[in-house]
Amino acid sequence: MSKEVVLRAEGIHKSFKQNNENVAVLLGVDFSVTAGEQVAIVGPSGSGKSSLLHIFAGLDSADHGSVCVAGEDMGAAHADERARIRRENMGFVYQRHHLLAEFSAVENVAMPQRLRGISDQNARQAAAALLEQVGMGHRLEHLPSALSGGERQRVAVARALVNKPSVVLTDEPTGSLDRDSAQQLMSLLSALSREQSTAFVVVTHDLSMLEQFDRVERLERGVLSPIKAAL
Repeated sequence: MSKEVVLRAEGIHKSFKQNNENVAVLLGVDFSVTAGEQVAIVGPSGSGKSSLLHIFAGLDSADHGSVCVAGEDMGAAHADERARIRRENMGFVYQRHHLLAEFSAVENVAMPQRLRGISDQNARQAAAALLEQVGMGHRLEHLPSALSGGERQRVAVARALVNKPSVVLTDEPTGSLDRDSAQQLMSLLSALSREQSTAFVVVTHDLSMLEQFDRVERLERGVLSPIKAAL
């Protein structure tokens, strides 16, 4: 039985103004990912990988094309609806964790639940359980400033997963980590993806990690193409 497609993009075109000229970055990108699938997107700097993630998330709009998340059309939705779709169906992990400095680890992870109207007690319980799962149960009340880079990214992963999203988008999640921490984080993402049937779309420059993914796509000259060779 085929798995559910949780994110589908078709015919994505995007250009940016540069020195009064339109510079085409994405030239008809088609992409889909199914529940529990792990996909890496690689490509040279400036190829549009981060722009593509922002379009997937409805944080930026395509010039042409469509994006559907969990069956809902991002392009047709107004700003509040796009925010709801993200809140209910998507999680995010960035290179710089973007944790709120004044809140503890458990408070950071509980935040997405609070934004959905879940009580503080229940949100904290869910956050604490997930932090325990990612190996941070002993650091619940620590502020981000008291955590290592790898620990902060583990908290960011827990925050991305706490609402049980259909898909998590990650932009260079290991870019600021040392080799061991990077390997541990990618292994954690892989295990959680399989356990929770959450799709992960990972933009990365780290070619050493690619063997962990179900599929690898390369974005270059505006076109996204599968890499078929064994990695």
